Amino acid sequence: MAEYGRVYPGPVDPDEKGEARLDQITAELETLEREMETEDLEDEAYRALYAKVDDLEAEARDLQEAYSPEDLARSGVIATWSNGQVTCHVGLVRPEDKAASSESNPEPAMNGTGAGESDEISYPASLTDDLKTERAMALGAAMAMHPEATLDLTLFKLVTDVLGHGMSVTHAIKVDARQEYRSHAKREEIDGTSLDQVAEAHDALDLSWADEAKSPADQFALFRALDAGEKAKLVAYATAATTQPCLTRDRQHDSLMHDFEAEIMPDIRAHWTPNAALFNRFKKAWLLKILGEELGLAQEAVTLASSTKKEVVAFCDKLFAEPFATLTDAQREAVAIWCPPMMQTSGSEKADAATDARGEEPPVAEAA
Repeated sequence: MAEYGRVYPGPVDPDEKGEARLDQITAELETLEREMETEDLEDEAYRALYAKVDDLEAEARDLQEAYSPEDLARSGVIATWSNGQVTCHVGLVRPEDKAASSESNPEPAMNGTGAGESDEISYPASLTDDLKTERAMALGAAMAMHPEATLDLTLFKLVTDVLGHGMSVTHAIKVDARQEYRSHAKREEIDGTSLDQVAEAHDALDLSWADEAKSPADQFALFRALDAGEKAKLVAYATAATTQPCLTRDRQHDSLMHDFEAEIMPDIRAHWTPNAALFNRFKKAWLLKILGEELGLAQEAVTLASSTKKEVVAFCDKLFAEPFATLTDAQREAVAIWCPPMMQTSGSEKADAATDARGEEPPVAEAA
């Protein structure tokens, strides 16, 4: 069915009854979210509340989305039988109907999975801000794992900030003896790779000098006695904690960090992996587009189109956590390098490969 097009429900204005129900749903969601913030909430109770939130959000989407009359007229359903189960694939458009529609009404353009322009992937400001935070965490992990290079960067910035007549060489790190606080809407759900790497770097630090029972002068004397390699690890770990929320560097605006990132973090996927926390924030149509067009899994995208968003998210989460043995070499490479645009290190081979696979970069919403 990969040759079939597909149509999806579009936004509609609900009637008076629908508006009233939307208001009720909004109030119920606010109540559930407050309950989910209870610190001593059991895991099972939290999952039950999360399921209720999913159901209410799905109901709200149903009230605000519907197939257009034109799409209803040209699309249909195909039922398939597999493993003793019947699966209905809704919204499929036959190849000849898809071609006829393109000739008579070229806009909106259809992509390989049948998604229209309204399904083009975009990144809302809230998600963009969180991706900046996750990228800063990945960069911090890379810094902690490259102590010699990070020591040079730290000393260079410290010296040039003082001697450079007020012109900072970069704002990507904040060397002022203060750990940077990083906000994130879903902190407890994000990929833990960078956190694990930073924790491992911390465990490798020589903290024998950091005895609070000793005076600062005595601590300093012990610190000075450390060999250069141990000092580099300490400075790198401290600097790693100051990375600022960021997306891909523009060499024209920050050549220092652009080149430094290319050296220590040529592939962000070594420090960060897309997971359900990210996929949950995408529309189902976006996930299908990513699977079909950017990962080369067109048949899987067609099959999953009749699944719930939760099922599509679970599929993507498993795919990236442990790529399936059935993937082709090209599909496996696409999964290995995929990340949202502006997350990969600029100018790296991985970034170029991801751009080639994706084609034209999707729009990134500016932060509010």
